[in-house]
Amino acid sequence: MDNIADIIIKNTGAFVCVIDLQNYEILYANDRCIKEFGNIVGKTCYKTIQKNEESPCSFCPLHKENREPLSYPFGTTFEWENKNSINGRYYFFNDCIVDWSDGKKAKIQIGIDITKQKKLEEKVVELANYDSLTNLANRRLLKKAILNATEKSTRTSYYNALLFLDLDNFKTINDKYGHSIGDKLLIEVSKRIKHSLRKQDMTARLGGDEFVVLIETREKDESMAVKMFAKISQNILTNLKSVYAIDNYECNISASIGIKLFKDHSASVDELIVHADNAMYNAKENGRNTFCFFEAKLEKIIQDKIKLTDSLKRAIDNNLMSLYYQTQIFSNKKETIVGVEALVRWVEPKKGVILPSQFISIAEDSGLIIPLGEWIFDEVCKQINRWRDDEVKKRWIVSVNISSKQFEKDDFLATIAKIINKNSVNPKMLRLELNESLLLKNTDRVLDTLHKLKDMGFSLSIDDFGTGYSSLSYLKKLPIDELKIDQSFIRDLCIDKNDEIITQTIIDIGKKFSLEVIAEGVETQEQYKKLLDMGCNYFQGYFFSKPISVEKL
Repeated sequence: MDNIADIIIKNTGAFVCVIDLQNYEILYANDRCIKEFGNIVGKTCYKTIQKNEESPCSFCPLHKENREPLSYPFGTTFEWENKNSINGRYYFFNDCIVDWSDGKKAKIQIGIDITKQKKLEEKVVELANYDSLTNLANRRLLKKAILNATEKSTRTSYYNALLFLDLDNFKTINDKYGHSIGDKLLIEVSKRIKHSLRKQDMTARLGGDEFVVLIETREKDESMAVKMFAKISQNILTNLKSVYAIDNYECNISASIGIKLFKDHSASVDELIVHADNAMYNAKENGRNTFCFFEAKLEKIIQDKIKLTDSLKRAIDNNLMSLYYQTQIFSNKKETIVGVEALVRWVEPKKGVILPSQFISIAEDSGLIIPLGEWIFDEVCKQINRWRDDEVKKRWIVSVNISSKQFEKDDFLATIAKIINKNSVNPKMLRLELNESLLLKNTDRVLDTLHKLKDMGFSLSIDDFGTGYSSLSYLKKLPIDELKIDQSFIRDLCIDKNDEIITQTIIDIGKKFSLEVIAEGVETQEQYKKLLDMGCNYFQGYFFSKPISVEKL
């Protein structure tokens, strides 16, 4: 039987050794143990198996409890893990204190190599806590770090900060160059952010092009902390602005940063992130490529925005929206109404008619522009049908504004085709107004969608033309029918030479490309006459008619 035990111990996959607890000498080692660590019999255990030159077995449970190993009774067992510094492998030990001979205390140590399991655990932790693209901390790990920071700052009163960073116009780069270039850009951005910080600062990627930086300080003076965070934020912005050379492309990007200070746990982790996020949106509204600190007054603005968003959603759901129409005039010796632009109004029972300037941006930010845009398109089609028996109005072309969020949806074409078919409307009766900034992306997808719209029979107009750094190179590629001169150029047309030059240039460009050119925002006889003299023949504005309900049209 002893021979069988010897054979098992000698050939087991685990390594087995016996250690004298008096002097830590290895009294026995099986073949597996010798193969792992060499001929170690007679050597000191902590210099070979555990490899700890200065503190013998200080990581061993026997010592961690501040008791001498010899004081433990026979039969004591314990389990523990150790990483060997010689070969960098992990081991799991099962130890038992035994009477080796003549009352000599020793421990039988049975160990197995758990390196693979450890690596797997580390991988699982990495996947759970780190962003797979940039290898930065993810939201889960960030929230843990913020919680620890709030607990520490509550004890110390040191100021800390969250920097919420969002890239400006990142989607444009993704659309123009593709997602692979976008991903490489995000990797480079993450490197530049880290390079702008101290080693102890944490950078996390929440997803997309959103990053959060956690900065802990030893500063109790708020004004000094504010200066520090402002300096760090500006450093990040400066580093991010440099040109990115990615593959064969040169990319330019900037960022907007929101900063939330904290020195206790009066706000939850989620609230801190939301506050920094809201401050970031404030930075975007202030022109982008800048930073803003969260202020208490932002809280009210945010709450008002949330309430307005909820009210708008209910208004759309309960059919409290209405369409007004503004006439579009063709003038050549005599003035003729050739079309109308459909303009949405929110009819609020208590407040009355609310203008688009008060809610369209909310609709854009919240995504409500999608159902609202579909309702507008459907309502316009219904109105075109109602005018079929009107000898004058049945000839009018109705212009409809299309949001970039609508246009970029995968099912945009299918959605408007469905509405057209449902209402049996000829697409030639509709003109889709698209903002110039959308067209400037000049991607294959944008061009493809425009050509499909044209093939369906729609006419296309570029709204607010001249405000988006227009380029003749893209005009020749677009299947458009109309340029709409932005009203900002018409307002001071008669007193500002620059506005006059820009307006004349747009009219001339339109004629060169055989496009209709319509001036919007015409409010005075003087503006109207000057535009006629400049060669413009299409007009829209208060001089002719304000937007009015269909009943008054």
